[in-house]
Amino acid sequence: MKKSIFLLTGDFHGRLTEEAAARIKALRQEDENTLLLDAGDAVEAGNLDARRPKDPILTRMSRLGYDAMAMGNRESHPFRGLLERKLAGAQFPILAANLLVKRRPAPPQIRSHILRRLPNGVRVAVIGLAPQMTTPESWWSRVTHYVFDPPEKTGAGLTKKLRNDADIVVILSHCGLEEDRSLAKIEGVDLVLGGHSHTAVYEREEGAPILHSG
Repeated sequence: MKKSIFLLTGDFHGRLTEEAAARIKALRQEDENTLLLDAGDAVEAGNLDARRPKDPILTRMSRLGYDAMAMGNRESHPFRGLLERKLAGAQFPILAANLLVKRRPAPPQIRSHILRRLPNGVRVAVIGLAPQMTTPESWWSRVTHYVFDPPEKTGAGLTKKLRNDADIVVILSHCGLEEDRSLAKIEGVDLVLGGHSHTAVYEREEGAPILHSG
């Protein structure tokens, strides 16, 4: 298998220093066969807070050339207008395959996955999974524009669909370590890159390796 590099960040909470940005840029430039990914919760705003019209960290991440980010709870909002406002600075895909549209279309940045062919020819599928902020069965689902399916169910279905189109299938998750351990057991998944637990992790107990940047 040809070399493929996954550069992962996560849980910035609005704090991306100049030093960290310079380091990310330098690491990205070391090898052209690198995907730059973020596991979510990049923005400073809380779950229901959308007072800032454009979070500057998403603009900075766009300039750094991020390939994709998982939707974290901080990037989420139950209503279209405020969700669109939160994500306005992102010029890269924000992945949330388990987001289901109820009443309003999702902003254009939101996608289920990306497919990339690296310069060395390796085909990579990255599937994004968000935490279940609102479940289809909850009372809130009666009024919100979006709900979230269980991550494992969505991940398994999409992995099966994409497996023949990719040499490597990556789950990019903001669901936390316990959920990621379940995602790692999905047949066909090669790697789980996660966040939300705020701990640096590399483990492989059952299934695919799991990596959190901390």
